[in-house]
Amino acid sequence: MIDRRTFLKLSAGALVLTAAGALTGCGDTVIDKTSGVAKIGDVTFICTTPFLGGGLGDGIVRQLTYWTQFTIQNHSTIEKVVIKPEDITCIFREADTKETLYFKRNELVADPGQTAVYTGTNGKKAFYLETKEPVPEKNSTGTYELRVRYNGQTAVFLYGNNGKNVTGSVE
Repeated sequence: MIDRRTFLKLSAGALVLTAAGALTGCGDTVIDKTSGVAKIGDVTFICTTPFLGGGLGDGIVRQLTYWTQFTIQNHSTIEKVVIKPEDITCIFREADTKETLYFKRNELVADPGQTAVYTGTNGKKAFYLETKEPVPEKNSTGTYELRVRYNGQTAVFLYGNNGKNVTGSVE
């Protein structure tokens, strides 16, 4: 049986260690409340609120672009996660319009026990999709459905035109 004083010292020590871990970034990735999360086996996929572009501006027709921060947490100690570009697509829907956006970078990789973070449009860790052809200016707001196939299942991230959050699910 421990006395009250020892209990308080142990509790204070645990609190200090927890705070130190949070300040130094130790532990798992912190998931923002606006991010979508989907888990397939030992792998957790996290997609933040995207930055959207294209299809807008002074009557100029451009490709529709979807870029975001995409995180892969590989909790397996054995298997490497590899996702090929053709396994990543995004479907844009607005009223009577449906456009498919295609992944524009190399495959995504997360080694066993590692977390890989992909973001932006430049460099090895880029994560963005765009239409093959330019789209009319009217196609700029709507619903974006990011689909990532992995291990026979699909992680689906839905971003609506409310501009507030992403929801994640698995099909």
